[in-house]
Formats: sequence, structure tokens, C-alpha cells
Amino acid sequence: MFESVSLWGMHAADLVSLAPSALAIYAGYSAWRAQPRWLMGRRRQHAMKHVGIPKRATRLRVGQIIAGGPRTAADELNWLATAYPANGSAPAFGRGNPMPVTFALPAHALNRLSKAYAAYAADIRRGSFLGTTSVPVVEHDAAMALQTSALLSEAASGGGSDAAMESRHVRLELHHPKRTLDIWQLPDVKRGTLAYDLYVSYRRHRLRPEFLEPSSGGPSAPAPLEAPDMETELLRTTPSEDRALRSKFSSQHSFDGVLPRLVGWRTERDDSNGRLRLHLAMAETTYAAVLIDHYPETVNGLHGTGPGVQRTVNGNEAKLLTLSTVVVSSDRMMLFAGRSRNAGSHQEQFGPAVNGNLELRARNGIVPDSGQSGVPDPIRALAREAGEELGLDLDPGRFQVLGIGKFSVAKENGTHVLLSVAHSDLTAEEIVDGVRNADPMEGRWELGGEVLAAPLPQDAHGVEPLLSWLLHDSELTPHATLTGIAVVARYFPVSHDQLMRLASAPWDRSYVPRRMQIKF
Repeated sequence: MFESVSLWGMHAADLVSLAPSALAIYAGYSAWRAQPRWLMGRRRQHAMKHVGIPKRATRLRVGQIIAGGPRTAADELNWLATAYPANGSAPAFGRGNPMPVTFALPAHALNRLSKAYAAYAADIRRGSFLGTTSVPVVEHDAAMALQTSALLSEAASGGGSDAAMESRHVRLELHHPKRTLDIWQLPDVKRGTLAYDLYVSYRRHRLRPEFLEPSSGGPSAPAPLEAPDMETELLRTTPSEDRALRSKFSSQHSFDGVLPRLVGWRTERDDSNGRLRLHLAMAETTYAAVLIDHYPETVNGLHGTGPGVQRTVNGNEAKLLTLSTVVVSSDRMMLFAGRSRNAGSHQEQFGPAVNGNLELRARNGIVPDSGQSGVPDPIRALAREAGEELGLDLDPGRFQVLGIGKFSVAKENGTHVLLSVAHSDLTAEEIVDGVRNADPMEGRWELGGEVLAAPLPQDAHGVEPLLSWLLHDSELTPHATLTGIAVVARYFPVSHDQLMRLASAPWDRSYVPRRMQIKF
């Protein structure tokens, strides 16, 4: 019977004999299509073409991932900032620009990108005929795409670049001590705004000084901190600045480091929960860049004015962001920690109990302050700093963000401060006793011998003497003044006019904090 049936001149028996070869060819074709580079490339291109990303950019990104390159969600967003068409976006972003894409785009564009990444993750997880999702690089890319989708969606929930809210602002010009203080978004207890959520947009773009050619026999410049593929912006230096930095980093007690650079921020309302949040746009700067752009004494060569110095030292290039928390004890004491004479700045003054910076790159014994996504987490950094500086174990959920500050003083100009409070179940005595557990390498060396315990008032009648002390006591760092004011506003009504009046009035010395000795 078989011999009587034919197809295109072939008998059925011949077709049956060809079946194994056909299956082998199909299996080989499927195996080729199942290669991670082909699978990821084709399916990424399919998802990304709908949001305007060129095929070539997608192929290059897949090649990076296959080769073991950076592949966290933060790295993906960093790539997206260079690959996504800007099309006149305001604020501007793109290659050579430190602005993160999640801060620069409007909500509709962020949502389109979020859906594209979610579709790509679902598509790639379906795999191929040979089940390619079992390949680790493919599964990792799918998980990373889902995380990127979630970050884009979360950014969009704040309304995007075209939905910024007006920020409340007060500028205080103090004469004793001489300081200029700016505070944005103080808590407003009358309206029920006691704290803010926080969202961070991040761009792996670093500012560093451009060192001049070394003179014969002089100190060498600090080694570059960035990998060869790191996008870097050079801050030009004068000969005086160059000499000062070389001298600074030739000491065994100094080293260059990577610090957060605040390239933008805004207040948003999160549509997913109705709460207000601060959205920080963050890139990177180096300590060397901070020294010449925030510290006037560096411009003056550390030892007097150098010839030809023209820089205005105002922090507008390095844009340093520091983190400050006043810890409030269970017995309602606001705690301010003394700084040692060996501290890098503001020596022998009292700062917020927790004060420090984000760790943006791994160091020996120190991991970056970021989660699995790779996006910097200021609250995680503050919890780490509390352990290092005070020996205090505080869960990140204990911290509340209270606003943004900025200060200029004689030795430091234009530094921004993220203001926050943390509530502890321990008394002030117990917290001070626990300082003996502070990290001697990372935090203890900055501490002096005392802690100031400033009692919160029982009612509104005690607010003004406390604010007057915060504004006028020269023993307090500007970080302490800014954060202390924000903490008071967290509990009691504090108005713009009230702060302006108290700043220009004489110091009301009726408020006296308690001095507590640190025992080691």
C-alpha cells in the first residue's frame, strides 16, 4: 500500500526514512536559536524597538552581558540613559550627562519602558524548543529585566519629570556663627506631613579632577578609581589646586574615595500610595573633586592664597550629598555626637548622632550601600553608619526622611544634606554606654569624648528656646543645626517666619542640653 502513495514524486517510505535527518536539522536549528546571545538579542530587539532603542545599541548591551559585564538593574538603567532617545527631554540626559533616565523622563515614557522590560522578561522565560531558560545568564537577564521594570514603574508612580511639586524653602543668614543655611520641605505637622518616602535615581557617571603633568620629584597624583568603561567627567584644576591635592593624598592618613553627587531632586506624590516622597537624582563624585569644589582652603593651596586662583568654590560642580540623622532616644532626647580633633572636617564640634556618606563601591571589608538592584540606598547607609559610629543597631525602618538641607560656612560651601530622624527604644544613657561597641576602624576615630542630649519640649512653649540654641550655638556643625531644626518640625509646628525671626534675634541661652561623657 505504501508503494502506491507518493508526494512530489517520493514514496511515503522515502519520507519516513528522511524523518530522522529532518529532526536532526530542526534540532540543530533550534540549538542555534537557543544560544543565549541569539535568544537574548532577538527578543530584546523585539521588545526595545517599540520604545525607540536602536538595534545596534541592543546588540552591544547583550554582548556586554554575555561577556560578564555589569548586569544589575542599576547597570541596565545606566545603559538606558545612553541608549534611549532624549528627544529634547528636560532635564537633559544621555551620554556624557550625569542625569539618570528615571529622573529625566515623563511618566508615560517610564511606563512604556517598564512594560517593554516586563514583556522581554516574560518572552525570554518562555525560552526555546530546547528550554534555554535553564542557562544561568538567560535566567539572570530575565530577573534583571523584571527588576528594571519595577524600578521604572516606581519612578513613573511619582508623575515623572513633568509633575514636580512646589517645594517649601527657607534661607537663613546667620552671623554668629556666620553661616548660610537652606532647608527644603520641612515637616508640616499642621498639614499632617511628618516625613517623606524616598526614591533614588542613579547614574554611574563620575566627576574627578584632571591632574596636570607631575613635576619632577613632586608627589604623584592619586590613582584613578574608575574602571576603563566608567563614564567620567573631568574637573579642570589650577596649578595651585593640583599641588594641594598631590600633597593631601601623599599622606598615609588620606585617600581618595567615591561620594554621592546630587545632580537634582524634587518632591513628588506617589500615586501608588498617595504619600509624598523626595526623589533624588544621584551620580558620583570623588573626594578629590569635593576638596577643590567645596573647600576654599584647598583652592588656596591649604597654606595661603596661591597665584592665579580664579575658581568660585560653591559646590556647584561636585554637588556633594551627605547623610545626617538625629537619634531620638526613648526618653525624648535628641542626640548630637562630639567630633574628634582627628575628624576630617568640623573638628571638635557636635554633629548629628549619625553622619556620613553612601558607600558607592566595594572596599576591603565594606560592601556598597545598595540592594540587589545596585541602586544606592541612603537609609541602608545610615543604618550602617549608626553601627559604625555609635555601636547602635537600628533597623532601616526606624529612619524617617525629613527634608533636604544645604549649607555654606567658612571652610565648606554648597554641601547638601539629607535630613532624617531615627527613633530608638533605648534611653540616652543606654545609647551612650553602647558607644564602646562602635567600629574603631570606620567610626570610632571620628568621635570625641562627649554626646549632647537635647531634650524635646513637652509642649510648644519650649520650642523657641530649643530652636534658638540650634541656630546660634557655634559648637554645633551646620549638619546638626539643619537636622535638629527638621526634627523639631517633626514634632511641633515650625514656621518660615518663626525661623527667620529667631535667626536674626540674639541667642536665648535659657535652653541648656545635657553633656554626657563617652566611656570606653
